[in-house]
Amino acid sequence: MNLTRRAALAMTLGMALPIPAWASASSDMEALLSEAPWIGDGESSPRHIYVVYAPWCPVCKMLFQRTRSGRGGVQLRWIAGGARDDHTMNQNLNVVASRSLDTLTRVFRQEPMEDMSKNGSALIRLAMSAMAIKEMAKRIEFTGYPTLIFVNGRGELKSIAGVPGNLDAVFAAVGAWGKE
Repeated sequence: MNLTRRAALAMTLGMALPIPAWASASSDMEALLSEAPWIGDGESSPRHIYVVYAPWCPVCKMLFQRTRSGRGGVQLRWIAGGARDDHTMNQNLNVVASRSLDTLTRVFRQEPMEDMSKNGSALIRLAMSAMAIKEMAKRIEFTGYPTLIFVNGRGELKSIAGVPGNLDAVFAAVGAWGKE
């Protein structure tokens, strides 16, 4: 997959857009991440975890597999990141274009994907995702994929890198973000 000049320009412009300032760390992060083209996994809920993933990451795949059930009313919101080559960029383009859990599942199964390298709206959405991740990384300790970002029951912003040993405890600790 070769990116055209038009696609590169769209991604560059998307990353150059200003990020407004918000009131608190958790509302700031919620506003930032809610604007990224996330994929909802589970019923919509004010109790949710944003998961920044990379399509090539075996730990992300493990987290995906381990979270297919038993989340105690917590919705996962997957955000595409970590594209390191044309193949993984195309996987992310497919995910942000469809914003469907089915496409995300196909990515983790390494199934063939449609070439989206010339899809302007997908390129812009992926640029929005990259911009959100870049800004998020400035505000938390972003050490790798996957990274889970949520607020706890006291409204404190939390982040976890990797797959927590006790996912049930993490789901139980998730509080409601300020808005839905």
